Amino acid sequence: MDNLEYFRAKRYNPKNEESVDIVNTDDLLNLIDNVELKEIITNKYGIDKSYSIEIEKIGFVFNQIKKYSTKFELIRLQAKESDVTCELEIDPKSKEPHYIFNINNGYEDNVLFDSIKATAIYDSVNLFYKNKSLTQYVKSLQKNPSKKSLLTDLNSSWSNYYVNNKNFVKTKLFRILKADENYYLKSINSTAYKEYGIAESFVMAVLELWKFKKSNQDADFYISSVSIGEAKLDLIVTRKKTIKLGVVGFLRSSISIRNEDQGNTSFGVHNTLEFYSNANTTDKIYLFPNQDQNHIKNSVVSTHIVSPQTFVDTFSSISNLFEIGDQIKQDFYFYNEAKNYDELRFKIESRLITNNSPFKGIKQLKELFSKEKTGHIENLETLLKICAKADSIEMDYDVKFKLRYLISNVLLYNSNNY
Repeated sequence: MDNLEYFRAKRYNPKNEESVDIVNTDDLLNLIDNVELKEIITNKYGIDKSYSIEIEKIGFVFNQIKKYSTKFELIRLQAKESDVTCELEIDPKSKEPHYIFNINNGYEDNVLFDSIKATAIYDSVNLFYKNKSLTQYVKSLQKNPSKKSLLTDLNSSWSNYYVNNKNFVKTKLFRILKADENYYLKSINSTAYKEYGIAESFVMAVLELWKFKKSNQDADFYISSVSIGEAKLDLIVTRKKTIKLGVVGFLRSSISIRNEDQGNTSFGVHNTLEFYSNANTTDKIYLFPNQDQNHIKNSVVSTHIVSPQTFVDTFSSISNLFEIGDQIKQDFYFYNEAKNYDELRFKIESRLITNNSPFKGIKQLKELFSKEKTGHIENLETLLKICAKADSIEMDYDVKFKLRYLISNVLLYNSNNY
């Protein structure tokens, strides 16, 4: 797998992967570099002496986390915006244009880096130009590399501006990944940004899950879905206990442990529901409650600037979020109020076929919800089967996430936002 592949989140079905079901606490702690955070975790979970944790498929997930989180060396470079420029270059292999950042006079722990050239990844171009209201202009130049000299002119104009407006110059944190003598600009943040990545979230999730399992005889669960990239984690853990939903099927309460470690993003734990119809228990859809109903909180989220103690405390909500499926099931639109299920199908279809739809290139998905292919949807069971087929279509992680939220919002709240 080349370096760029690590920046694209990949989805795994743990059920199909070979795995041992044990991980050692020493191996978990070795994934964490932050000394203060490691000490808090050690004290909270009594890991001064190592012990084994048994969770189905945990070995496979641990190996993936280790592979993605240790591939790159992280450089936290503090530099003035006036010492940073961006240019367009043509990749010698792909022949495609990409953005290169030139970062001069940057410091990490009082060590001076005279100059680093880093390829822009994730949202780093937007983060650099957003405050200058230039993001769209700069991104448009990539479509026509012959205009790259305009980016050089733009750099010059801002350099001149900084000379006469020194108070405008800000010091930013440039988070750079290094591998095989290649540098990649991951994100641009304030110096308050802390390194809580996918490894830290994974370690906390495993320790809290084990604590929950040891203190609750009814806490039988399994890892049902894993999406992972260098800066993204979505780990869905599902309880085996079922919740009956009238005559239409049943739910299994789940949690989604998420971390987006790029830009101005967040990490946290979210309640998730897996719905199965009575007719076919292999047809499954994920439902993501995102509205707090009846004072029931369905997620706990924090940003990357919180203290290590707050980071740890964020994950203590895991056991509570596992329990809310029964409490919120009466609020589901498709269960309580829906009369016209074809109207719900159309709400989903209408977002798939718009010109700016993120799903526009997925022909199979659009056909699945089209009136021509499905006919008139008379009942909930048919609609849910279509939704389950949609979730099984292979697509980019970010697009899959939008699809799941689109379907969830239509079924739960009669809204086709995503």
